[in-house]
Amino acid sequence: MDDPFILFHFPNLPNNTLAPVCGISLLSEGSMRASVNEENRQIFYQKAGLDPLMILAVRQKHTKTVYAVHTTAELKDIPTGDGIITIEKNLIPTVTVADCMPIFLFDLETSCFGVVHSGWEGTGIVGEAIKKAEILYQAKAENFKVILGPHIHSCCYTVTAERARFFSDYFTADCVALDKDKVQTHWPYRLSLLKANTHVLTQLGVKKENILDSGFCTQCAVSQGKHLFGSSRRQGDNNYDNMLAFIYFPKNAQLA
Repeated sequence: MDDPFILFHFPNLPNNTLAPVCGISLLSEGSMRASVNEENRQIFYQKAGLDPLMILAVRQKHTKTVYAVHTTAELKDIPTGDGIITIEKNLIPTVTVADCMPIFLFDLETSCFGVVHSGWEGTGIVGEAIKKAEILYQAKAENFKVILGPHIHSCCYTVTAERARFFSDYFTADCVALDKDKVQTHWPYRLSLLKANTHVLTQLGVKKENILDSGFCTQCAVSQGKHLFGSSRRQGDNNYDNMLAFIYFPKNAQLA
């Protein structure tokens, strides 16, 4: 791929809808940790046409903390958290991911939009984002459009029996499956973050037809023989590259 990112568009929008665009940087652009890989981030902003003065970022710790933000000054010190929502169309919420799932949100009725970082520990954060939007902006879950971004899929994500029980008990039983070829290993279960997060969303009232899976597995997706994304499972816990997931209203946005 020649572009430094992949873009996604929300599903089932009415005609003549002004909607935000979602994107994620590619491995070719290097690691994108906030306050750590700032040089890479600044270069990427320029390539992607993102205004660096409008970027919103948080210090991610696999929490379920979501910030509702209206000015860049509110996140100036990069507080700890894993999600950002806003109704200000000039702002650009971002998170970084490497196997964890970026989840993009947009409510046409209130213009609330944002992105959250949902790893296994933070699964359910998307529900916190929608609940906050309901309280602050009088949004309704049924009006949200959602994109489940690139993340490690069950084809590559095996977990312990303990973690499988946790997801089966707290989310939905069908998000885990025993792999008979791995019964003798420490990670015998395959985990679907896609099914777990879809369950969270539909339980809140988000319509299933308004939930779009990007289709990319961060561990195994390749193009022209090269991996597209950073992956902690593939690259190792101490040597992986984070991608930048972002959502914004382009200055020259066209009506859908």
